[in-house]
Amino acid sequence: MRTGLSLLPTVAPCALMALVAVAAPLPPRTLVDVADEANLERYVLTDAAAKAVTTAEGPVLEVSFGHAAPWPNLKFTPDRLGFPTDWSGSGFLAVTVSNPGDVPVKVNIRVDSEAVADRGRQGGVEVAPGGTARLLLAVGGPPAIVGMRGQPPPVYAVEAHDLLMQHSGVPLDVSRIREFQIFLGRPERDHTILVRRVVLLPVPETSSRAFVDAFGQYNGADWPGKLHRIEELPARLAAEERDLAAHPSLPGRDAYGGWAEGPRLEATGRFRVAKVAGAWWFVDPDGSLFWSSGITCVRPNGETLVAGREALFEWLPPEGDPLARFYSGEGKGRRFDFGEANAFRKYGEAFGARFYDMATRRFRSWGVTTLGCWSDPAGWRLRRVPYTIPIHVSGVPMFVASSHMKAGLEKKRWFPDPFDPQFAAALDRLLAAQAEFRDDPWLLGVFIHNELPWTLYSPWTGDTRPPIGVAVLCLEKNDATFAAKRVLLEDLRRHYPTAADLNRAWGTEFPGWETLEAPFELSEGRRAKALPDLTRLDTLMAEQYFRVCREAMNRHLPGVLYLGCRFSTYDRHIVEAAKRHCDVVSFNIYAERPSERTADELAMELDFPVVIGEFHFGALDRGMFDPGLRRARDQAERAAKYAAYIREAAAAPWCVGAHWFQYLDQPLTGRADGENYNIGFVTVSDDPYPEMRAAARDVHREIYPRRFGQETLPGGSRTAAEGKEGAR
Repeated sequence: MRTGLSLLPTVAPCALMALVAVAAPLPPRTLVDVADEANLERYVLTDAAAKAVTTAEGPVLEVSFGHAAPWPNLKFTPDRLGFPTDWSGSGFLAVTVSNPGDVPVKVNIRVDSEAVADRGRQGGVEVAPGGTARLLLAVGGPPAIVGMRGQPPPVYAVEAHDLLMQHSGVPLDVSRIREFQIFLGRPERDHTILVRRVVLLPVPETSSRAFVDAFGQYNGADWPGKLHRIEELPARLAAEERDLAAHPSLPGRDAYGGWAEGPRLEATGRFRVAKVAGAWWFVDPDGSLFWSSGITCVRPNGETLVAGREALFEWLPPEGDPLARFYSGEGKGRRFDFGEANAFRKYGEAFGARFYDMATRRFRSWGVTTLGCWSDPAGWRLRRVPYTIPIHVSGVPMFVASSHMKAGLEKKRWFPDPFDPQFAAALDRLLAAQAEFRDDPWLLGVFIHNELPWTLYSPWTGDTRPPIGVAVLCLEKNDATFAAKRVLLEDLRRHYPTAADLNRAWGTEFPGWETLEAPFELSEGRRAKALPDLTRLDTLMAEQYFRVCREAMNRHLPGVLYLGCRFSTYDRHIVEAAKRHCDVVSFNIYAERPSERTADELAMELDFPVVIGEFHFGALDRGMFDPGLRRARDQAERAAKYAAYIREAAAAPWCVGAHWFQYLDQPLTGRADGENYNIGFVTVSDDPYPEMRAAARDVHREIYPRRFGQETLPGGSRTAAEGKEGAR
């Protein structure tokens, strides 16, 4: 093994100017005395109530939030409370809160200024049951590094329970603040929090130094498992080889990872789904029951933008260095991949083959049974672990569905036009390109697309606003050059002979049908009146989309399971259309437990199998800046949350698998869209998190008897050891 390539390098002259905050000597400034009873009538409350109470630590403001409104909030305005509107010189709005309840509460803070009329800067952090946290929302100081959702920590070591909020990046005019608020986002139940202090912290002093080391790690802290020198790699690799030799695979598994000791069904030579004893299952090619516990993105993906951000890094390889091969892009788009560079350092010239050899052996050892979405075909071809193929259709006419800010970048979300012939043609090209895998027994199934914006609001997920589904997005944001809009308008004309008839039904004032051919916008009230029509049009769009996908699958990959589109937003009629065309319906369910979302209720009622395409938990105790979409306190709690999620999913009769997002931590300085989450099973240095590895082995060891051996499962389905198979 060649490990002497690029030893810890000297610091490049250009890499000494990144800003990292250090402790500031100035004291915080109280903005509002929240527990002052005189202020109670000055707060602006939406679906909330506030009162001053006395605790052992002193007086606090108790705020009880309801769940009837989508955004219950406590709003602070300067005209009512008398606080200054000029926050110049302030670095953070700091709000200290406690959660006296028995469930976590995500507390959000928003600040509005004159800089942007209709959007404020906001962020949210989950506060644990019984926990207290000081939530820090950046309002001033050095600008955030664009392209990083999580920012380097401002080392404001004033309080041990400080939590830095990753915010939306909306600009603020700190000299003209209009208001700020504390709010909850679409809560499903009532919650109470205690607000202890609201203060402004000054802009911290800064020191000029890079914060990313030569391995792509944070250099401002140390932690167990951090890679310090390239000379450590041989010993780490040898230790893991010993671990894998001691744990080669879990007992009772067949070649595919199916349940060798369980009931045997017909061996068809490929994966299928069947209902057995009241629960849905994958059935592997040998006829064993199979539960798909997967991990996505199995590839050395540590690519991050370096152009224009060279000062963030202690070292980047100069031209001619062996690691310079891991640059990509040119000019302002130049990127570097620390994940690949570290794999090269660890495994030498054969790093590609050895990386996937190690990954698949880890999966067998950990009991993980699927290479999830976006894994590299190099891993598929080893044929050690079943895999999924992702298909994403681009390069065809698409219409914009929505946009939002992420890590200081505007991100647009698009939706394909399923009525345009180019959509089916593009699908044909992409699926035909997978012809070598069509008869591969290791192919679990195919996902087409990921997290399409089917709805922006949905009553099925507890939102009280009139839905904004794919149909109204198509109508409002596009003209009639799009095939989808023409089809929707034709449907409306069949139901309404004249534009006047439509106006009476929707409360609109369109002069004629030709007006609707241009983009237009409906108010919330008119969307509510149009809801029956919009729901029908949503269904029309969904039926066309899933039908086209199903037909393309049948043409090019007959007999291969179609695993759906990985829903993140949906409504009932959309899911019903998916059920009619998909073998398995996929949902990305980021929650403490899979039953916290409504996918389980729909699957139980409509009786279809579900694979969870994504979930994860992250923590900030190992040098990362953002915990991702679901926070854990530390790596031990992260592993415990993973195991609890898998146990519940595996016990649910509707769930045939759950896939963790993702294999490696995201790059510290952000991937293309700015995400830099601690969500890996493996670090950027290709070292497994020992807590996650142990949790995976423990939970997977029991998964098959747990799923099949219980007397009843959630939802009341019986799971006796005998039962008839219902094929799908």
